[in-house]
Amino acid sequence: MTDQTRSTFLAELKDRSNERAWRTFDQLYRPMLVNYALCRGLRPEDADDVTQQCVQIVVEQIGAFEHFGSFKSWLHTIVERRICDLFRRRPELQAGTTFWAGQRDARPDPIESWDRQWWVAHVRHCVAAIRHDIAESTYAAFVAFALEERPAAAVAQQLGLTVNQVYVAKHRVLERIRGLLLELTGSDLSESGA
Repeated sequence: MTDQTRSTFLAELKDRSNERAWRTFDQLYRPMLVNYALCRGLRPEDADDVTQQCVQIVVEQIGAFEHFGSFKSWLHTIVERRICDLFRRRPELQAGTTFWAGQRDARPDPIESWDRQWWVAHVRHCVAAIRHDIAESTYAAFVAFALEERPAAAVAQQLGLTVNQVYVAKHRVLERIRGLLLELTGSDLSESGA
């Protein structure tokens, strides 16, 4: 799986005055970092604090980030270190984790969780980016069929479409998402494991 972020986007982030790039960064990565911290067992307020610390570190250190390394891995290292620091500073956060001691298989693997959060965040960002560029019926069909996994026949009946139109809507939206993912990350849905 390719896990790179386009070097052009990273170059734009190195310019702290590039409001568009930083707005994109915030819209894309802030929710992902919060969700990942929540998956790792943090309370919402702690997840927000860790996320803010991560964003601040990226702002301060993006200029020194080298493109031969993976931005995804770098960001993962930053968030993991902030989470570990929080657990060290506040051992009471770990007090409730003894439940997991006998159930190692039930606890989500941090790497798998990070990979999932990474792709979900990027796909959501792409869906939001194209949302207003596609017909309402196409978007509704895509959401109902592809995201909510409702049967094509039921979606078609509800929206007054043919089953074929539902399949075409899904295909069109996915093609747009693939294109945006390719621009943003250098890879598409086929490489996400999704």
